[in-house]
Amino acid sequence: METLHLEFMALVTKENILNYIPQRNPICLVHSIYESNEQKVKTGFVVEADHFFVSDNKLTEAGIIENLAQSCAAQAGYVCSLKNMPPRVGFIANIKDLRIHSLPSVNSEIITEITLKAFVMNVTLVIAASTCNGEPVAECEMKIFVQA
Repeated sequence: METLHLEFMALVTKENILNYIPQRNPICLVHSIYESNEQKVKTGFVVEADHFFVSDNKLTEAGIIENLAQSCAAQAGYVCSLKNMPPRVGFIANIKDLRIHSLPSVNSEIITEITLKAFVMNVTLVIAASTCNGEPVAECEMKIFVQA
């Protein structure tokens, strides 16, 4: 079954995603932002055959984790752009209860949802989950340290 790529409905597309995230090729793992506000974001990433994190035509575990983290960055960058502020740089401080259910195949689109759970000082706590073709890919809780 071929994945329906939703990029035509995106707030941000692959052509301008680099305006919202600090990552650059060859490790960019977000192509689209479909929804974003201060509490939640939904992103998309189409797995490309020649991507740095693809092996045996599947996105690797490291790529899945990086997609979750970059989706957090996309939300922060998008919200900052609405406020005419420069995006802040963040780093993964902790990953808790990570479950990887599947490795998405080349040409499939991962949809990732990040929900803000708490923000204390310079640490953001989020719930992250991704799916592909409606099936779970991964989920976890992440703490992101944000530079002041």
